[in-house]
Amino acid sequence: MKKGRHRRYEEARALKQRNDQLDDLFAENEAPCDECEALPGQDHKSWCLAQS
Repeated sequence: MKKGRHRRYEEARALKQRNDQLDDLFAENEAPCDECEALPGQDHKSWCLAQS
């Protein structure tokens, strides 16, 4: 197990990467799908015609 400063650095880096991915997922400039309400980054429903 890594100790001290290096471990905290890696934990902080991993947390930042997760937060960046969440920011991409919930970007305000992208609206949900008009037909199935799928959020950006989510899969559309099988019946959705807007998926492409």
